Amino acid sequence: MKNINTKIYAFGSVVLIGLTLSTSAFADGTVTVVNRNSGRSIQEVFFANAGESDPWQPADLASPVAPQSSKVLNMSGSNCFFDIKVRFSDGYEATFTNVNVCRDDRVLAD
Repeated sequence: MKNINTKIYAFGSVVLIGLTLSTSAFADGTVTVVNRNSGRSIQEVFFANAGESDPWQPADLASPVAPQSSKVLNMSGSNCFFDIKVRFSDGYEATFTNVNVCRDDRVLAD
């Protein structure tokens, strides 16, 4: 009987580990991009896994983020932390590191 209990325990542990790995391997969340500038729109937003900014991936903005407005972007990836880069209409770029999309962080761009 002891042998059967050991096998059930071992199988249960493997299933639990597999479920833990599969749920933590993929994260969904949002980031709110806030354009605090009064004269420039944000034309482009890029993202990369935190610390891995090469290559940057373009975010789907659909339309620019107008001055003094914001836009919520849905993000998903292998973890919760992203580096975010915004490009304004005059070409100025700002980068924000370790943005936690699982916590619905905000990016305050001037």
